[in-house]
Amino acid sequence: MSWYVLQCRAGREAEIVNSLNQHLSREALEEAFYFQSERLWRSEGSWKRQKKELFPGYVFLQSENPGLLSEALEEYRQIVRIMEEPGYLISVYPEEEAYLRGLCGQEHLLPLSYGYKDRVTGCSRITKGPLAGRENQVKIFDWHRRFARMEISIGNRKASVWAGLALDEAAVS
Repeated sequence: MSWYVLQCRAGREAEIVNSLNQHLSREALEEAFYFQSERLWRSEGSWKRQKKELFPGYVFLQSENPGLLSEALEEYRQIVRIMEEPGYLISVYPEEEAYLRGLCGQEHLLPLSYGYKDRVTGCSRITKGPLAGRENQVKIFDWHRRFARMEISIGNRKASVWAGLALDEAAVS
């Protein structure tokens, strides 16, 4: 079973996933999905939890039969860009798939990570969540806006993604 990538207009991921899951045969497509990240957003003086697309404009397809999947996607070519070379779909590499499964789990959701910025050293520390132990993979920690920016490879292309951060009050005090 492998993952493949489709590109669509950002904001239409859920609509495309629902349509693919309803209309394509199970022989061609096991599952269509998109990744989300849990984030904190400040509104009216308080932090509120939200879910946002982790890879805006991208839908992932799980299939064991890429040839049949490519044929079945023919009717979608007008509304999505099928990431493929002549004759084959572009797949997510096994190591990229394993990395995303480790971060996001079966629900394809990157949950909040909890941590703090060390006042003495200025280093960011993640105490729990999917980014714990992966601090060196984070390019930018923005504790003011509660985001961590990472670069993740998908189909041998780099994508910048924003993971949600929450302050670990117990670790700070």
